[in-house]
Formats: sequence, structure tokens, C-alpha cells
Amino acid sequence: MRVIAGTAKGKPLQTIEGNDITRPTLEKVKEAIFGSIQFQLDGAVVIDLFAGSGALGIEALSRGASRAYFVDDSVKALRVLKKNVVSCGFSDRAVVMNSDFRTALGRIGEKADFVFLDPPYRSGYYEEAISLIREKGLLKKGGTIIAEHDRSVEIAVQGIIKEKRYGRTLVTYIRGTDDEDSVSGEL
Repeated sequence: MRVIAGTAKGKPLQTIEGNDITRPTLEKVKEAIFGSIQFQLDGAVVIDLFAGSGALGIEALSRGASRAYFVDDSVKALRVLKKNVVSCGFSDRAVVMNSDFRTALGRIGEKADFVFLDPPYRSGYYEEAISLIREKGLLKKGGTIIAEHDRSVEIAVQGIIKEKRYGRTLVTYIRGTDDEDSVSGEL
């Protein structure tokens, strides 16, 4: 796995062996996600929830995001994530949190433009995490939650903007609030 574009383009990213702790985002999925938001990243704040190796948050930083919050409760994942942040030169713009997502969402004191949501597919955490993000007001107006999940997993929330399928993987784009009438910018 590597950084696709931006200031760290081509930098290799370490991953954790096996899929029992993390499941790296396929390169074609990562390219599609960032292709859809590329013009909204300059100066953005992102949260990489269930960060694993940190590939999504690091890609955002490489493409101009001003800060990324990385959240994971796996010590193995955090070791790899921290190495990746350092090797890409983003230590000054990265906040790494060794915490479960519930606690971390209560401690992040800054609104984000994007939240990348990629928990274990069958964890049942999607709706709970989206609800907490909304309840705590963690997204800026027009902010978007980008959830990666298996096509067999349905995310039952209001505010879905669009879904894109890549083999067995679905990427669902969700408005930050379920009462927002329109989304600023096209994804």
C-alpha cells in the first residue's frame, strides 16, 4: 500500500499482517473516495475513525488537509499508524488517539470536514458511530461521513447522499446531520 497523491505521493505505508485487526482499504476504493473529494481537502480537518494503518487520514493530509485525527483502540495498529505518520512527515498535523471510538468522539474538540468510517464490517458500529458524530456536532456544516462497508452490510441512517460499489465493497456518503436540506458541493 502507498500514498496515491500529494506531498507524500508514492510513500509506502506499512500495514498489519492478516485481517484479524485491520482490513486495508483497496487502492481502487481509496482512489475513488479521494477523487470525489479532492477539491474539498485543502485546509480540511478529517477524522479517521477505526484508522488501522492510517491510510485514509494520511492520504487526506498528503492532499492538503490541515489536520487529521486518527482513532484506533488496537495497540498493534497504532504502532504501525504512528510509523506511517512519521515516515510521511505528518507528525505536526496528526493527532493519534489510542481509544475506543465512543471515548475518542467525546474528546475531539474540533469540527471536521470529513469523517472516514471503516469499522470491522460486522461490528454493528456504523449507526452508533454516525449517531455519536451527529450528537456531538463533530462535522462542519456541509461535512460528510464516508463509510466503507461490505455490500451485505446495510447502513440504516437518514442523510445518505450516494453509494458507490467496488466489487464486494460499498462506499456510502452521508450528510453530517439528518435534518440538513442540502449538501454544499457535489461529491
